[in-house]
Amino acid sequence: MDSSLISDKGGAASILYNQLMADKKTPVKTRRAAPPRHAAKKAAPKKASLAVSIDYPQEGEAVRSGHYSIRLTADGASSAQGRVDGGDWLDCREAVGHFWLDWAPRAGELRLEARARSGKGRWTVSPVRAVVVAD
Repeated sequence: MDSSLISDKGGAASILYNQLMADKKTPVKTRRAAPPRHAAKKAAPKKASLAVSIDYPQEGEAVRSGHYSIRLTADGASSAQGRVDGGDWLDCREAVGHFWLDWAPRAGELRLEARARSGKGRWTVSPVRAVVVAD
């Protein structure tokens, strides 16, 4: 073997070698970024807030005095209460997917309110509902 090809610095052999090495594609190793040491914890999903509404009587509806069952909707609630004209909160009964408050209305313009809660949680109060009770 000719030793001049091996020791040929900057000559044809080294040019050929450099070209071969330039054409050869070597994979580049990449490094994934490490996660931050104190990564923020994912927030727990918020519970959907409980909504309570008075279905019947409807706003401004005229009802007759005597007996009336106020119907409330409070999906996911374990208990519900209603009151008339800012009086005491009265427990409702649950039946057929709604809460009901049996009421003996007196003649006049009255305000109804309802509230509901899930378990021992906080009460969610409905908007005030105005109704007219006729004789």
